[in-house]
Amino acid sequence: MRKEYNDILFFDNSSSVETGNLSAFSLEAYIRSAAQRMIQAALEAEVEEFLQRAKYDKTATADFRGYRNGHHRQRTVSTAVGGLEVKVPRVSDNPQPFVSTLVKPYKRRSQGLDNLFPRLFIEGLATRDFEPSLRFLVGEKAALSPSTISRLNKEFKTDYENWQKTDLSQLKIYYIYADGVYLAAGIAEEKACLLVIIGVDESGEKHILGLQQGYRESKESWQELLMDLKTRGLNEPAMAIADGGLGFWAALPEVWNQTKKQLCWLHKTRNVLDKLPKSERKEATERLRAIYLAEEKDLAEKLASRLLRDWKEAGYERAADCLRNALEKLLTFYEFPAEHAKHLRTTNPIESVFATVRLRTKAAKRFRTARSGLHLVFKLLERAKKGWRIIGHPEKLKEVKLPS
Repeated sequence: MRKEYNDILFFDNSSSVETGNLSAFSLEAYIRSAAQRMIQAALEAEVEEFLQRAKYDKTATADFRGYRNGHHRQRTVSTAVGGLEVKVPRVSDNPQPFVSTLVKPYKRRSQGLDNLFPRLFIEGLATRDFEPSLRFLVGEKAALSPSTISRLNKEFKTDYENWQKTDLSQLKIYYIYADGVYLAAGIAEEKACLLVIIGVDESGEKHILGLQQGYRESKESWQELLMDLKTRGLNEPAMAIADGGLGFWAALPEVWNQTKKQLCWLHKTRNVLDKLPKSERKEATERLRAIYLAEEKDLAEKLASRLLRDWKEAGYERAADCLRNALEKLLTFYEFPAEHAKHLRTTNPIESVFATVRLRTKAAKRFRTARSGLHLVFKLLERAKKGWRIIGHPEKLKEVKLPS
């Protein structure tokens, strides 16, 4: 039995287990040993297939393809089960060099490990945390420096740039949600602003349509993003839902002048409450809620009129003006199917998604550049999209008339 274990087990220098010591036997060591044996066997099978004859077969063939010529220098390949020592076979007397498809020249990490690192980064592991967190898993010789991880994460940039070129002409978008999200990035005190647009198609499914770095939430930045969507073939949506940021609402008619405007009730409620004393905020919240939950627009307008009158009489003119000036755009959702009202009153599709995004980005503290934060947020949104639900009663979208 002892000899059997000695034949099977393989231990690299990073292992604390001694060869043949059954009391110190570990499952991880057994797995590494088995993995290395299988990889080496596969490499030998590759060269056998290349030469079209077995290892000790000296028979000449019409299609002579050279001789085995030992092995290249042994090297360590980092994998998810640790560092594995492998020797790639060499072939001589053949004009066509033998190149292993399993362990390619200069390859130091398995493809699975290369794929794992970016995923762990998305899940919340900062670049500085890879070394202490994964060193024991992948072995002492694996490249785990922050610069190595950063190079692997360059694929985020490539994915983002490819996504930005996506043709949108095949989509039929009915509603869009827009918001600006701020991230700590660079050495400046000012936070970077990411402009986000999510759309709802004819089946009720949500899509990430726009994600771009902007200067604050200026009209120019929003207009650039909206024009990009239009250039890529996006149709004019029936409604846009956003907060009170003036930049977006100023840019929208410059690109799509028939899209109807819906202000976010959540943002507006916060703005109004800030202009009231704390003792009045509970009642005000309930009365504001009664307005947007009213079954018909006429009733909502009556409730709003009473509230505005009461606030004016009580001397809360700033709160009254804040609500009055936005009331028309707060009630636009009544022009659309009642079944969609709860989806159209707020920018919740963006707010809820970025609640989890912010948790992840906080792990990075401050990004070196706003661009690096943009690429990570794109991957986070791409992952989150898999769990998004379609809006309720998507069949009602057939009743929504798109601008001609």
